[in-house]
Amino acid sequence: MKLEWSKDNIVFSYCTEADLKEIAEMLSKESVCKYMFFGPNTEEDTIAYFSPLISSIEESLKEDKIPHINVFTIREKDTGEFIGQCALFPIEFTNGNYLIGYQIDDSQWRKGYGSAACEFLIYYAFNVLDAFRITGDCTEGNVGSEKIMIRSGFQSEGRQRKYWLHKGKWYDRLLFALLKEDVSKKRMQSLRAIYT
Repeated sequence: MKLEWSKDNIVFSYCTEADLKEIAEMLSKESVCKYMFFGPNTEEDTIAYFSPLISSIEESLKEDKIPHINVFTIREKDTGEFIGQCALFPIEFTNGNYLIGYQIDDSQWRKGYGSAACEFLIYYAFNVLDAFRITGDCTEGNVGSEKIMIRSGFQSEGRQRKYWLHKGKWYDRLLFALLKEDVSKKRMQSLRAIYT
């Protein structure tokens, strides 16, 4: 089973225990967590959350199975420098529908890594997991994430009002989705050529 995928100078690989310190450092930053539904987190909270996910991934890979929950670390190909992480979480009761997520460390912003993570997850969801739909969301005001999803072909599906309270202010949740049939054959072939 394939354990990592690369594009240009970026490598996506299944998250391991060795990645946790850098993920925890990223998710402890107010700047990174400003528009997320969680965080900033302590290192202990991040490790407590990710450790069972990593154990599940490792067990699946030992059995040569595709993990149920797919969490990836993003690194610079030549140096191994940490860029961020991304994930696909299955949505309950709808087999083949996955929630997309990506977090990029603030030292790596404005370099196209969020868009690259989104494109990789589109490839992985539709080609490896055989998903029929990818669901995306972000808080109102997270213009960067919203633009990434729209540029990647996601369509707006609405708004959940007063969804998240952060520092005394309410934020709406913006909803997006990309269906497998929304992705052109040419684009799918291009993604397969990059990652397979």
